[in-house]
Amino acid sequence: MQEIRCDLCGANHHTVVYRSEQKGRSAETTAYRISEEQLIAPEKILKCVNCGLVFVPAGDDSQMIINQYKEMVDEGYLAEEQGRRKTACLVLKKLQRYQKKGKSLLDVGCSTGFFLDEAKKKGWQVQGIELSVWAAKIAREKFNIEVINSTIKQAHLPANYYDVVVLHDTIEHVLNPREMLMEIRKVLKPEGIVYINTPDIQSWASRILKAKWWGINRHHLFYFSRKTLNRLLEAAGFKSIRWGLYARSFTFKYWLERAKPYSKTIYNIMQVICRISGLEKKFLTINFRDQIEVFAVKRRALKYINELEVSAVCHPDKTMKTIVVLPAYNAAKTLKATYDDIPKDMIDEIILVDDASQDNTVEIARELGITVFVHKTNKGYGANQKTCYAKALEHGADIVVMVHPDYQYDPRVIKHMIVPFKKGQADAVFGSRMLKGGALIGGMPLWKHNVNILLTALANVVLKTYLSEYHSGFRAYSAEFLKSIQFEKNSDNFVFDFEIIVQARLHFCRIEEVPIRTRYFDEASSIRLWPSIRYGLGILGTIFKFLLHEYNIIRFKQFE
Repeated sequence: MQEIRCDLCGANHHTVVYRSEQKGRSAETTAYRISEEQLIAPEKILKCVNCGLVFVPAGDDSQMIINQYKEMVDEGYLAEEQGRRKTACLVLKKLQRYQKKGKSLLDVGCSTGFFLDEAKKKGWQVQGIELSVWAAKIAREKFNIEVINSTIKQAHLPANYYDVVVLHDTIEHVLNPREMLMEIRKVLKPEGIVYINTPDIQSWASRILKAKWWGINRHHLFYFSRKTLNRLLEAAGFKSIRWGLYARSFTFKYWLERAKPYSKTIYNIMQVICRISGLEKKFLTINFRDQIEVFAVKRRALKYINELEVSAVCHPDKTMKTIVVLPAYNAAKTLKATYDDIPKDMIDEIILVDDASQDNTVEIARELGITVFVHKTNKGYGANQKTCYAKALEHGADIVVMVHPDYQYDPRVIKHMIVPFKKGQADAVFGSRMLKGGALIGGMPLWKHNVNILLTALANVVLKTYLSEYHSGFRAYSAEFLKSIQFEKNSDNFVFDFEIIVQARLHFCRIEEVPIRTRYFDEASSIRLWPSIRYGLGILGTIFKFLLHEYNIIRFKQFE
């Protein structure tokens, strides 16, 4: 007798929860279709006595099942494209709470690419994995989406690369769910999200309908509950952060066809009503509460520490285009000194945005060969940065470094600030005056130094971060990060610098700090007392807005 071990806990103690009487209708005689109406149940379903996992015992037909996935052709699936897209948008809206648009997204079991196409429209960088040759071809040719025809293990994907991995009605189909999740852990970034939805074997529908429940399907090899799926995630190195119930959008006609096996009489009556009323093509979103969804992140347990250290540096990229931006206002006296110290061999372009200076800043910049953009009226420090980042992105930047052209910050540090990006370790890098005593050594007034420390400490407590400084004007951002946030909705004034950090925190971005020294001298620009007070009040106001947004009391568009 063949030994049957649980895929989750390895125990060999199980009970039979379902045994089919339809042995003559084997999986060998029927091709697989996602949209099939007459579902065929597996011959036997077991439940592990030790951990509670419900599963179909593995047999000799594993390769046959994989081949059926590869050979799948399902024209009926295409008929409900609009409804499937509506469902995709519901999921994407939830995902954007954790990872914002512009991030990399991998859909494992992506079928014809409807979900990925909707994600791409919303600004995500998308890629799919799909066994069906037919489905993958549609995704490639119709939607221009990169889809790999293989399992995730055979795809040889880069480690620590994706921000989001989606398993949409997939995990119940695979031969080894834990192995697949461990592969996903390898390709997911340390702060990445995995999203899973699957039928719930413990739902009311499953309990009432039993073997007639739609979730009982010959191609569903595992039947999860919230409890067993959570155990599986933990075993594969993940931690769940949010659970929910999954809603689906389809036409009335589709829902009727799925109800037909349960009551032909009701089906016939409703079909007549729908035809007369024209409801057949109308869409209906229903949550039967029989399908669970979960958002999970990588566990940072001790046994994974080395993995995180290795993955953080496994994709160095020395070809990233680096653009330095200079937000300028009356910087004529210090611009050339700043320009001369910028390491030209490390960057690709310098852009200066002049905020209606009253001196000859623009003329000097053009003489130096700097790309110049001019505000006709003075818009403010934050507005200047908005133009800086927008222009850098238009010019194809991968890394954007902001340096004040007043020569307070040493531009030679740029060569250190861009290294974390090229090693794949950061989304933002800040020059910190507080590390190694750089502020006081450089001549920062004591009152400003102490206020800086107090405001930084408060921000760290509220935002749950650990930065040595929040108020430096020497910063670098990845283009991916800038595209993922709505920096254009931030303040036009000095508090812009703090607001963009809040956006980084809400987007789970990685921030590195590099020690710098500042130089305080007569020609350098500096915020005086009253503007400093207004800046401090602006920070307190932004912290309050963050709390309202974080706890869903009031949602602010700039933080979405």
